[in-house]
Amino acid sequence: MISQPQARELIRLATLAPSGHNTQPWKFSIDTNTIRIYPDYSRRLPIVDPDDHALFISLGCALENLLIAAQHSGFNGDVEYFPDQDCLVVHLHPNSHPADTALFHTIPQRQSTRCAYDSRAIPVTDLQELEKANTQDGIQLRLFTEADDIEQITDFVKQGNRHQFNNPAFVNELLSWIRFNQREITSHQDGLIAAALGFPSVSIPRWLGQTLMKVLATPEGEAKRCEKLIQSSSALMVFIAHKHDKKHWVNLGRSFQRVALTASSLTIKHAHINMPCEVLEVRQQFQNYLGLEEAQPLLLLRIGYAQVMPTSPRRPLEEVLIDGG
Repeated sequence: MISQPQARELIRLATLAPSGHNTQPWKFSIDTNTIRIYPDYSRRLPIVDPDDHALFISLGCALENLLIAAQHSGFNGDVEYFPDQDCLVVHLHPNSHPADTALFHTIPQRQSTRCAYDSRAIPVTDLQELEKANTQDGIQLRLFTEADDIEQITDFVKQGNRHQFNNPAFVNELLSWIRFNQREITSHQDGLIAAALGFPSVSIPRWLGQTLMKVLATPEGEAKRCEKLIQSSSALMVFIAHKHDKKHWVNLGRSFQRVALTASSLTIKHAHINMPCEVLEVRQQFQNYLGLEEAQPLLLLRIGYAQVMPTSPRRPLEEVLIDGG
């Protein structure tokens, strides 16, 4: 039987998973040898993620962290997908051969590294390791290292970026999750902090930060900024779900998290450039470019080598535990 402190530690490690705008859209409960993961719809992003697919990708990332940590601690986890509404259920049972995997040790180290990279090529053997880490059924990973492919995909990123920053509702939603000063960071323990975004770590009043962002973050300026970040990267990778439903979204998150942890074990950084997947009309064009039919490209990232950046905050366990967990 798993102890309460053990279960709480598994959940703490699960919460180190990535999520859109670092919203941390999850809740957990503990019941004997069972841990449940619930979506926290109060933290959804209705403009950038109207169908909640990115929210469920985040739940999949947290689930994969939890399963890797459980195995390291001597437990296997059997997963039930949505036996009760949108809940994921993990049944834990002892494993006589606990695994001390490299992936477990990279859970606290993995981060979305949003700064410019140094453009070094990634060894082919490491790219193959990333491809092998994609293990979920119904999920495809494609890696792009050729300049022509990267240039074509960059055009989709720029198109999505212009579309989003021309939409005041998108800009306002993004601004609501940016933490402009230490007081906001301490109060919320979520969202996007300036240092993690690659901007100078300067605390300013929210009204000033919002004003500056609206003036400086123009559609064309953001498109060019993303282009430069991609040009500094070594490769792009896109995750594709064969079906557009909640189980595939969760499995995409699981595969992405395992790939991201594998990348971290190889000192390879990653950052989302997900605009072509977030804007539906651009996603359809991107889908056609990739030669897909019903399958959906839902996650686009750049990868490469860079310095370690400040990590994003996480809320304390008490804020994500329910039912007496």
